[in-house]
Amino acid sequence: MSSYALSLLLAVIACVIGGTLGGMILARPATLLEAAGLSDDDTPKPPLFAEGRALGGVLIASHGVAALYLGYQPRIGAAMALALALAWLGAAAGRAVSLALDGDAGRYNRGALLFNVLIGVTLTLPSFQVGKVVLRGALGLA
Repeated sequence: MSSYALSLLLAVIACVIGGTLGGMILARPATLLEAAGLSDDDTPKPPLFAEGRALGGVLIASHGVAALYLGYQPRIGAAMALALALAWLGAAAGRAVSLALDGDAGRYNRGALLFNVLIGVTLTLPSFQVGKVVLRGALGLA
């Protein structure tokens, strides 16, 4: 298997993980909000659930379409995966700032920081490979 095909496969797997996370949030927002420490007895539940489900829908749609294009139009899919990677890496940067400014927020924030970085880096892989393919084609080396 070439490194290009491997990068596409890994990015599709990362999209499946992101979409699955979205599906879990969509189906059971209470469980995931509680795991993140965002659910308490004082906050009304319907607004929290609505926001959680909205995020779940965003994750399913964005990761599903990116995975689709990675399979059928890899150059377009690589660009979409790169946009998703920037979102994941931005979330990781926000978590890192939170750790630096707010102190240790527990195991969830540290684990989520690592997860965000790994998904973000994995989603960047196809754009590096596609860039090589495009450059070779432009120079007549393909």
